[in-house]
Amino acid sequence: MLGGVNVFYVVFGVLPVFLKAIHGQEECGRLRESQLYDRNEITSPDEYTWIGRVGYENSDNGTIEFHCLSVLIHRQFAILPAHCLLNIPNSDATFILFGDWQAQQNYTEGDCRKVKEFSQCTTPPQMVDIEELVVHPQYKSSKTLDGLNFNIALAKLERIVEFTDFVQPICLPPVGEDKDKHIGQRLEWAGFGKARDVENLDDKWRVKTQLQIASLQFCNSKIWNRRPLFENHLCSVGDKKGDLLWGSPLMAFEVLDGKPRNFYLVGIQISSISAPGEDLDSFLFMRILPFRSWIQKNIKYN
Repeated sequence: MLGGVNVFYVVFGVLPVFLKAIHGQEECGRLRESQLYDRNEITSPDEYTWIGRVGYENSDNGTIEFHCLSVLIHRQFAILPAHCLLNIPNSDATFILFGDWQAQQNYTEGDCRKVKEFSQCTTPPQMVDIEELVVHPQYKSSKTLDGLNFNIALAKLERIVEFTDFVQPICLPPVGEDKDKHIGQRLEWAGFGKARDVENLDDKWRVKTQLQIASLQFCNSKIWNRRPLFENHLCSVGDKKGDLLWGSPLMAFEVLDGKPRNFYLVGIQISSISAPGEDLDSFLFMRILPFRSWIQKNIKYN
């Protein structure tokens, strides 16, 4: 029991909610091609609408804090790092905010931002309580090497999320995708900055950037040599960027008939490090593809 929310280490659950298969089930990963090329740092309000801020209740003083992000993959399920549930001191994950464009404490109202001469606004975010948390059975602790290889969990929401222009799910990776497909590629990364990075109002908005993905061999030998990476990991190498909250999604898109079709979830961020002696950052992600079947089974039988 975690703050009144049941936490399970199971391959799949037992509650009878039957859902369609992911990827081909419902519309997911909505993509506007023009947004790929706009070179903006702050997202549009209807961009990357699957990102949710995880709300924690501080067990010492009852205040609400936001330490991690989750990624909506279904009307009632979101993905997040397992360490965000079991390794946040004095905090219990109790709810998720979807449709939040600005990371401010007043999350009962929509957000507005003036862009050039026009104002863009969102509806109030959806605050959805967490009913159940399912941690991968092979995850042990973020401090153990084998635990790092299975740092993934699912949050079952207490109620179904209402899909709107500002809240939509992302697709899971395509079946059979080559595990090395993204090595050397630049992928999309989005989320909210960590509290220590927030120095002005703009830093509180949902932001986006691109990351260059490197091989595990390179990352293990050049950057992460004190903390070896495993086959379920992806790492990026690039110029120093503001760090985002754990759980922020790494994304690619499918191409159909010569056009970008939809985003799918490649990984979720679980750690970061600065390259020794260089002005570089490396962000570490948990790959989603190896857990696709585990995710689908838990969704089907929970």
